[in-house]
Parts: sequence; C-alpha cells; structure tokens
Amino acid sequence: MNNAKREYFPYLRIGKMNELLKGIPLQLVSEVNEFSAQGLAEAIGVSITTVSNLIATLKSLGFIEGERKFRFTAVGDRYTILIRTQEEEAKRILQQQVKDIEYFQVVKQRLGEKEKLTNFEIGNLLVTEYNKKWRNPLTLKAYGAGIASILDFVGSGYYRRGGISVGKMEGEEEAMPVPYLSADKIFKILHALTPSGADIHTLSRDLGTQERRLSQELACCQALGFVAHPRRGFYELTEEGKAMVSPYMSDDERRTKFTGYLVSSRYKRVMDKLPEDKITVKLIGDVLESEYGKKWSELTKKTYAKKFLNWLRFSGLVERVKGEKGYILNVSVSSFK
Repeated sequence: MNNAKREYFPYLRIGKMNELLKGIPLQLVSEVNEFSAQGLAEAIGVSITTVSNLIATLKSLGFIEGERKFRFTAVGDRYTILIRTQEEEAKRILQQQVKDIEYFQVVKQRLGEKEKLTNFEIGNLLVTEYNKKWRNPLTLKAYGAGIASILDFVGSGYYRRGGISVGKMEGEEEAMPVPYLSADKIFKILHALTPSGADIHTLSRDLGTQERRLSQELACCQALGFVAHPRRGFYELTEEGKAMVSPYMSDDERRTKFTGYLVSSRYKRVMDKLPEDKITVKLIGDVLESEYGKKWSELTKKTYAKKFLNWLRFSGLVERVKGEKGYILNVSVSSFK
C-alpha cells in the first residue's frame, strides 16, 4: 500500500478538483511539461491559494509530483484528460488510486465500523493517525469533506453536506427541497438536459448558474419528478421530464401536465395548508417556514414564497383578485384535491 502521500491530504472536494482540472490547458497536462503554482493560477484564472489547495489535493492522490515546479504523473495525466469527456473511465482510475493510498483505507475502515462519519470526525481521525497539528474546526471539516466526497465519487459511500454514510441516509428520498427557482428556470434546465443529460459542470456553464445554487435548483426538479440523478454530478431527464419539453405538446397541455406533477409531488402538503382565498406572499412564507420547521429571515421567507407562488400561478392553480394590491389571490381548495 502506498504510504508516500502521508504528507498531503485532499483539501478540495472532488467536484471542485474536477472543475479546476477541466480548465487546465492541455499543453500543461503532460508528464514532461513542468509548471509553477503561479503559472497554473494564471492559466486557469484562479488565485494562488486555490491552486495551492489544488496542488496539495493532486499530490495526495498521486496525480502530480514536484516541489517548486510540478508535472503530472502518468496516472494524473490520464485522469485529467479523461475527466473532461469520459467520467466513468476517469472514475475507474481514481478507484484504483483510492485502493492504493493508506489514508483512504483508514477512513473506510472507520466508516465500516461506525456506518456514518461527519467531515469533522474524518479530520480528527487524520490528526490522530498522522500526527497532524490542525486545530481549526474549519480545517478539519475541509479535509474531511475532501476525503468523503472522493469516496462517494468512487462508490465507497454516500456523501452529503456534513459527512458520509455507508448507505443512503434514512428519509433522504423523502426530502422536499425548498422552492429555489421559477417555473421558467425549471424549463431552462429541462431543455439544457435534452436529449441525453449532462454533468453539473457543463450545466453550470451553459446556464450561467453557480454549481452550488444549481444543485439546489436541480433538487427541486427532482422532487417534481422531472430530473433523475443516476450518479454523482450527472443529471438526466426522466420520462416525465422528456414529456414536459416535447415539441409536440402545446403550451396549454404543458401547463396542465405541470399542474398534475406539482399536485402529485411532496409539495402538495404545503398547498394543503393554504386557505381558499387571500393567499399572500407573507402567508405562503409563513406556511413554508412552518412546514420545514425553520426560522428564516423575512427576506428568505419572501424569496421562497415568491418562487412557490410562481409555480402556483404558472400552473393556473391561483389567480389574482381584481382590485386588490400585491399578491392577494383566489384559489379553490378543490383544485388541490
């Protein structure tokens, strides 16, 4: 087993690492071409700090070598080229690296014993096993998240914000993401996924949306039944999603289908708590806050309420009351039954 990488541990999460690797000019991706941290930062347009974290992460995986000047190893060369267009092949390379690197096996053994580890616990495990001097909780969590996300990527666990588990966390499939996007944005995402799906990096670039926000928007599309997430970082349309963007469907038919999917989704439990009339943005915000068991700021409540109201208006389930100000609406409870 490879113990030579003890000095370095993944600091970046796998999604960020892959995103940065895809931006490196191919002329630098070679075993014979050396580059400096400054040169790499300039080549991909990021800060020296980001590049330093990337270099530490790549060294921990055996993908690059060097001290002041760096070059890709043969395995790092292959991974960096394949991750651009052949993610499954790249993943197989990383799977082998994980098998050969000791600290991954240490974490996997502990994960097998406890079945669930937080990022903080993984960071503390590294401190104990490798005599690291890290004390800042954010540092511990960063290293933990880096390792947990890689294990998820290669199929050795299920990583979610905060930690990793052996199996999917109980109740995970029943989650109801907060309303995070408009109906118009939903359709933009569905069209962007036509015809054969896309990874989140490509989607982020095509839609001009930051990956963190986009992942939350995609979660809403999943909850409505339009999008599937077959593997980490990759999304595709469900049969329902394909139907929603069919060129053979009229706008009225599309609206009717959207309504059907909305009232069949978990979001119906929010609609069930709305009165028959005088539905305002503030009222929807209060219902959402109660349903999610949160304590949001007024701005946050208003933001989510406006998105949910947008869905209701697009679907035709609500309409504005003539002569009233703001978002006072009429709705029949029977529309939701």
